[in-house]
Amino acid sequence: MEKWIAVDWGTSTFRAYLVQNNKVSDTIETKDGMKFVKSHLFEQTLLSLIDRWLNDDEITEILASGMVGSKQGWEEAPYQQTPCNLKKLNYITPTLKDNRISLKIFSGISQTHQPDVMRGEETQIAGFLNETLNFNGSICLPGTHSKWVEIRNNNIIKFKTFMTGELFEIISKNSVLIHSVEAEKIDKMELLKSVDKILQKPELFSNALFQLRADDLINSKGPTIYKSRLSGYLLAIELLGSVEFWENNDIVLIGNPDLTEMYQFVLNKKVKSIKKFLSSDMVLKGLKNFKKISISLKHE
Repeated sequence: MEKWIAVDWGTSTFRAYLVQNNKVSDTIETKDGMKFVKSHLFEQTLLSLIDRWLNDDEITEILASGMVGSKQGWEEAPYQQTPCNLKKLNYITPTLKDNRISLKIFSGISQTHQPDVMRGEETQIAGFLNETLNFNGSICLPGTHSKWVEIRNNNIIKFKTFMTGELFEIISKNSVLIHSVEAEKIDKMELLKSVDKILQKPELFSNALFQLRADDLINSKGPTIYKSRLSGYLLAIELLGSVEFWENNDIVLIGNPDLTEMYQFVLNKKVKSIKKFLSSDMVLKGLKNFKKISISLKHE
């Protein structure tokens, strides 16, 4: 029985998949992200999480991507520069104390002109490209740091990162708007109107933020409306900066269901075509693809 472990180890979250005969037989998801690992005890943390999957009489291969390969991670996996082909992605093999495991950490992607970096998203992109040959268009990965990526002939040509999710977090929790936007849901029509407002007059962005608070004080329409407006204003700024990626183009969204649904609703009539996929599915598919790559590189 072929057995190996796929690991998506980010800043905040640890996810692992036990793969046996090409099927996932068990999963682990915890809050043991890179920033929570104490005193750089990466190997000990990994072993404590996956120990039940290991056998003393065999070596289990682990393939990992994400912030585990960053400067602040286990060991830095040097970036691969754009333009690049994900079928030729590099990896490093850290020295381990435990002889039950072997580990490959895959590189992230960097861009020198208009400096930018990604770690982890390239795995999701590889998962999509492995199943969708000859895709030419743009991939958007919405999140804390949203990425827009141009794909041509299975190569990453260029990309841009927008701090949309992080800005939402900062503004909603550390500004005067904290009193107006505490809601669980989004009103889609209010979101769309807010996006269009800033697309038409981006110079009013900062003013629109304060108007949001003022309108709450005067008219009190409820936190869902104001959260939707804030989301729309920030998303509009992202769309203005990424117009070269989505205008009259085929778009793929990879992320969590709530975010991809929101982006799809806003972009639906602005792009040529649009499809969406779960990031968790694409990460696993990407790591499976990287396993094939690592085997082929070993035999070159």
